[in-house]
Amino acid sequence: MTKRLEEASLSDLYCRCRKELVAFVRQKFGSGPPDPEDIAQQAFANFAALGPDEPVANPRAFLFRTAHNIAVNHRKHERIGQRFLESNPDPREIREERDDFDPQVVLLSREQYSLIEAVIRAMPRKRRQALLLNRLEGLSYVEIGRRLGLSESAVRKQVAAAIRECAGALQGAETPALQSRKAR
Repeated sequence: MTKRLEEASLSDLYCRCRKELVAFVRQKFGSGPPDPEDIAQQAFANFAALGPDEPVANPRAFLFRTAHNIAVNHRKHERIGQRFLESNPDPREIREERDDFDPQVVLLSREQYSLIEAVIRAMPRKRRQALLLNRLEGLSYVEIGRRLGLSESAVRKQVAAAIRECAGALQGAETPALQSRKAR
């Protein structure tokens, strides 16, 4: 599809669906915030940003689902923000919501961190590098393969082996801790 044809079909879609999309958002989520017009505009922007290798079988359904998701995400972020804006949150409520204030949990987390750190340090160099590049830097297996001179499947195997080693170490350490808790 040529660029001009794509622009024409997007323009037609906009003319056909914009009012209905705005009405849908307004009916589902109210008048705002966020403004239903803004949500509809963002849904069209998301649709326009799709590349030619991402065909959409039903553009209208895509727009409605995207607008719904945008509104839901906005509401969720708004609720989270409101919890932090409260002027006098009850400290007991904060402690109940978060278990990282519990000394036992803090100690267990530190022990687990130390254990994982030791396991990672003991790994073969390439396995350690593959794991860290994938999990900490977010690189794909292909990118890691290029950096380390390995095939994509070799990188996958190295990362999987590293994860198995870490999980095995945690399971081995967790079993005695769980047994001592159950005995109490």
